[in-house]
Amino acid sequence: MEIMQRQQYILDQLQKQGSVKIADISKKINVSRETIRKDIYTLDKQGLVRALRGGATVPQSVDETKYGKRQHEAISEKNQIATNALRLLHDGESIFLDYGTTTFQVAEEIKRSHLTNLTVITNSTFVLNSLQFVENIQIVLLGGTMRTSEGSLSGPITLDNIDNLYADIGFFGCGGIDLQAGITNHYIEEVEVSKKMMSHCRMNVVLADHTKFEKNALYKTADIKDTDVIITDNQLNNQLVKQLRLADISLINGK
Repeated sequence: MEIMQRQQYILDQLQKQGSVKIADISKKINVSRETIRKDIYTLDKQGLVRALRGGATVPQSVDETKYGKRQHEAISEKNQIATNALRLLHDGESIFLDYGTTTFQVAEEIKRSHLTNLTVITNSTFVLNSLQFVENIQIVLLGGTMRTSEGSLSGPITLDNIDNLYADIGFFGCGGIDLQAGITNHYIEEVEVSKKMMSHCRMNVVLADHTKFEKNALYKTADIKDTDVIITDNQLNNQLVKQLRLADISLINGK
């Protein structure tokens, strides 16, 4: 069995069982334990499994909750993040705001600010509702198929609309953030929108409160090294702060 087939077999078994033992996998596919151990180590480095003594388990994950509920969670942390995000903005810039509740809070901060002549590109109807009557802000709403529970637009039409749009700075939420797995989120269609917009922004900023760290959502948006700045709150533990900075990640945390 080739290496990719072995690793896929391990992932399939984890999906079914939640955990696997090296001895069991070795016996089932007639491959040495050391080979399976190396496969698990490789998958662990990619953030796809969590290696344990004698086996592996699925990495810690985070489930998405409803938008309305998330709007009332970690309010002070999101306000703190949005305040720091605003400091990166200047009059006359073009920005992208995705559909997350933290990026919505950035929209609310923009509404209360004195910034002028901004162009805001978004795939969020909540961001649209926040900013549509604000003077000196031009809004570009990406078309597409709406996921009504999130007020988010995605799909082929959305991706086509991005083709000729570019922004100075993009703000992106996430479902999870991990040094190995990178930036992850819950819905593949919306992840594809984020991926494409990241390639169309001069600067990419990821917004994540401390509860999102060391957790994985289902779909990968980007490697951490592909982001320019991560903004979080002052509750992120010091060990993680050190790890991120040692990895040469630009991090803004706290007031």
